[in-house]
Amino acid sequence: MKAWEKITLASLALCALLLGGVLALKASAAGSTVYLMAVNEKVLDTTVENMPAVMGGVLYVPYTMLSVRDSGINLGVSALYSTTRRTLLVSNGQIGVVFDTQTNTAQDLQGSPVTARAMVRNSMIFVPIDWLCSYFGSISCSRVRTPYGTLIRVTNGASVLRDPDFVDAASGQLEEKQSNYLASIAPPPDTPAPTSPTGPINPAPSGEPSAPPLQAEVLLALCWGEQGAEMTAQLEARGERALLLFSWDSLREQDKAVRRAVAAGHTVGLLLTGETVEDCLEQGLEGRRQLAEIARCPVLVASAPALDEEGREALAQEGWALWMPELSGERFRTAAALIGALDPRQPNRVELDCGPGGGAFLRGLLAALDGEDCQVRQATAPALT
Repeated sequence: MKAWEKITLASLALCALLLGGVLALKASAAGSTVYLMAVNEKVLDTTVENMPAVMGGVLYVPYTMLSVRDSGINLGVSALYSTTRRTLLVSNGQIGVVFDTQTNTAQDLQGSPVTARAMVRNSMIFVPIDWLCSYFGSISCSRVRTPYGTLIRVTNGASVLRDPDFVDAASGQLEEKQSNYLASIAPPPDTPAPTSPTGPINPAPSGEPSAPPLQAEVLLALCWGEQGAEMTAQLEARGERALLLFSWDSLREQDKAVRRAVAAGHTVGLLLTGETVEDCLEQGLEGRRQLAEIARCPVLVASAPALDEEGREALAQEGWALWMPELSGERFRTAAALIGALDPRQPNRVELDCGPGGGAFLRGLLAALDGEDCQVRQATAPALT
């Protein structure tokens, strides 16, 4: 064989090898697992920043799958991120976990350490979804292979369709999400395709989620009950105080609690049960007389839920500062759902009951308020007028 023929054959072989390598890279990129996401019956967008990933055999999903503000779906378990503290609260209003992305630690609402860890990648926080499903018990996560990628679906009891039926019903959306994702990672002309569209998970923060904190102001009232002492202790440990509403006809039975509340600096108010202005005025006068005897303190704030606007105005004319809640804990299954209803443009009047479960709900609420950089302000008579 002539020398030039050997050179030509060698060159062709080298070109074939290089072409094979390029094709292998493209095949590798095209064959990389694409994870799509859905919450109940809603398909979410998949991006390079938020695509779920498996690390050490553990499936991590973006915390936004559990965020009511991001997904628009209230699963009963929600996630709130604090940009100032770099902590993520995942809670159902009764129990919860706080992930600290700075120290790479996690603890429950009582401060006890837990084994789970959050991860940060591309400015997004990821959580171990299977661990959270087991911890809360009210949500579940499934993996479903589809023609468009592996679907990660988080559901609760409100979901309607089984996974196979949902995939059939949402096939058009899943195809669109896959197409949008693949288009977003397509390399510019004349550049090699990426070998790993997801990239490594980094346990150290590489940036901050883009959602800004809510930063709302809350005026908090507690309707006194069996867990009142526990709930006021939570507030006092944080240096905060609330409006405590005692029923006008139970002051004698609650005399120790009333004296302690006054001594601790809480605002004491009366819950008036009358259905007419006259009845409420009579109850208010009797409540003022008893409070003067029990704790030597005046009372200026009253709640009269049975009165209409005209009746409340009549009480105001008699010198009462009226408490009218805008948000009640009884209306919300979770603290996170209540947080989502807050208005950052004005003080929010929030009322909680001190009955069974009240202490746990308040713990979740306070942690959620911290996560959104919200402030609890004491509801005094001047603040209500």
